[in-house]
Order: sequence, then C-alpha cells, then structure tokens
Amino acid sequence: MKILIISQYFWPENFRVNELAEELVKIGHQVTILTGYPNYPKGEIYSEFLLNKYKFREFKGAKIIRVPIFPRKNNNINLILNYLSFLLNSIFSGYYQLYGEEFDVVFTFQLSPATIGITSAFFSLIKNCPNIFWILDLWPDTLIALNILKKEWQIKLFKFLMNWIYSRCDVILAQSKSILKELDNYSSIKNNTHFFPSWGESELFFNSKKIAPEIISKKVFTIMFAGNIGEAQDFPNVIQAVKYLSFQNINNFRIIIIGGGSKKEWLKCEIKKLKLEKYFEVYKNYPLERMHSFFLHADALLVTLSDRKVFRMTIPGKIQFYLSAGIPIIGMICGEGAKVIKKSKSGFVCDSGDYIGLSKIIYKMSKMDKEYLIKIGNNGKEYASKQFSKKKLVNKLNKILIKTKNKHFQKYSKF
Repeated sequence: MKILIISQYFWPENFRVNELAEELVKIGHQVTILTGYPNYPKGEIYSEFLLNKYKFREFKGAKIIRVPIFPRKNNNINLILNYLSFLLNSIFSGYYQLYGEEFDVVFTFQLSPATIGITSAFFSLIKNCPNIFWILDLWPDTLIALNILKKEWQIKLFKFLMNWIYSRCDVILAQSKSILKELDNYSSIKNNTHFFPSWGESELFFNSKKIAPEIISKKVFTIMFAGNIGEAQDFPNVIQAVKYLSFQNINNFRIIIIGGGSKKEWLKCEIKKLKLEKYFEVYKNYPLERMHSFFLHADALLVTLSDRKVFRMTIPGKIQFYLSAGIPIIGMICGEGAKVIKKSKSGFVCDSGDYIGLSKIIYKMSKMDKEYLIKIGNNGKEYASKQFSKKKLVNKLNKILIKTKNKHFQKYSKF
C-alpha cells in the first residue's frame, strides 16, 4: 500500500510519527512523508539540515518530501507565521513535489496546528484516496486553554473550520476516550471515530546503556522531567512546590529538566531569581535514543499539566514513555492522564496546580524504600506493555488502513 503521511513535524525532530513511519515500512508499505524543515523545539531551522538537506530525504525506508517553513522562534507572531507557511507551502510546494504520485491513503499526524487538516483534505481530494486523521491536540480547545482565542466569534470560526476538516475525513483517530467523546459535538462526525492512543517506547529500555555523563550522580532523590517546557506544563506551580519545600529546609531532592520550549528561558531566570539553583538542573534536548541513559539517574519521573478542560481530556505522550521506562511517576495532573497513573499503580498524583500536594508527594517519595519504588515502576512497565503496546497499536492501525482503502476502492469502483 502507498501511504502519504502528512505531518508538520518529523525526524530529526522527536515525535511518534517517526516510529509510525518506520513500523509501516517494516510491514511492507511504501511510505512518503510530507513535512516541513526541522525547527522544533528551538525555533530555528536545524543547522545540520541546512548544511546538507539531501541527508534528510529518507528515514529508515520512508521517502521524505520537505517544504520550506518560517521558523517558529519563541514568540506568537513567528509561531503564527510558522503555521501559515507550512499550510501554504505544504499545499503549493507539496503539490509540485508530489505531482504524478499516486497514493492509496493519506494519514495525518495532527498536533498543533490543526490547520494541517486543510492540507490532508486537499491531497485526499486530488489523489482520490481516503483520509485518516489522528488527533493528538484538540483544536480550538487548546487555543482557548492557552488564552490564544478569547472572543466568541474566533472560537466559532475555528469550530466551523474543524467541523469542515472532520467532514473531509474518512476515519478519525483520537488519542484519548475523552477526546473521542468530545468529537460527538461536531455534526460532521458520522460513526467514523476510533480510540487510538500513543504507545510506549519500551524497546528503548531493553538494552543496558551507560549512564549519561552529562549529569553528575548525587545521593539525593532525583526527579526528572523530559519534554516540552511550555505554558501548558505549568512550571510556575512546580517552582512553588520546590519553594515550599525549601522553606521547610527539605533539601534531599533535585529536579532535572531535559527539553526545550517557549518557557525554558523564563524557567531558568525564575530559578535564579528565587535562588533555587541547588534544586534544579536544566539541560538541552537530547535524541530520543539517548533518553534511557538519562533516566538511569532518575528515582521518579515528573509529568505536569495546567488545569484546563482540554488538558483533562489529554493523555500526554510522555506518560506512555514514562510507564515503559519502569520508573515511578509523579503527576500534577487531572483527567485522563491522572487516571492512567492511578489505574496502572505506577506513581502518585495530585491535582493540576496543587503545588502543596506536589511538594508532599516529593517529600513522601524521597523517604520511600528503594525496593518499593522499583515495584511501583514495574507496575507501570507491565501496564504499558498491556495497554500501550506499540506492536498491538500498529497492527490495529494497519487493519484500519487496509479496511479504509478497500472501502474507498469499492465505493468508487461502482462508477
């Protein structure tokens, strides 16, 4: 089967779509990815890409078509330009580069911006093939939660756009059951939705690797956060929790933060301003395949989200990743994400924004027996292999791809 994957983000950026493309190639499909120039999360086009663009035209058997985009940088104006430039160039430059190519199905990996659905609708139409849309970031709900959309007419306009995009989808996949339920509010949804979560990364943790030399080993309880450092992750309340513990003269812990994002510089400045440097260590992004070596330093892994309706509907991708690592999880999070941690018995959770609750969890876990922490971590690993197995989920997706293609072919073969 010839599959066109549309995603604004792709290797060398670290996203699940990279593995998805690799797995579909392994199954035997011919995979082409339509994507932009890599610039996430730093906001600048990767220097290694600019030095040798040809090096990034293929990924583990999948062909890559790249279109120029405006780098996202670190402000809202540039981010809007980044989104718009991908939308326009994916259609116009993408059309030119894919001219004459035939596909059996279009598969869209939808993070922000959801306007990527316009691109997928366009290629589904001109290539006369079905459109499968995987929602990992629910619009306009996320924009409302981040206070980007404030006026009623803006919200209605985006809901109208999303309804139109959904009407052009043959199949819609939702990363959580809450998002699946929310989709029922759109008139264009016609019994064509499926629950399809992200998977764990268990294969990254199978082989023993050397501990990351970038981090100095210390005899303190080590909490690690890996991923995007943005508005949604609610670092102000993480800082408040640490500040609260410092006032009580509790010093037997540290929080290591690995990643990048719009709030990273603010975070570093705030840590310095409040004189909390001994509690925090902030590092740059590292390739996904190196994360196990960093996790070997961790006694617990931290996940946080602000208390907004859309975030309560979301399972952050890092939760599956954390579960597979077999390390206890600390969550300051509500909704679907909290349910997974509680159900898997893989850690301890307090509500979003509850920095007092977070501080109590940190203190309690820092006093726990190492054997008990290992047991909690193993609970998560077992749960991930049962509920978020990559092999099972990719097999499920493959069946959806084949069924959707056949249904489309049967529909149009009648004419």
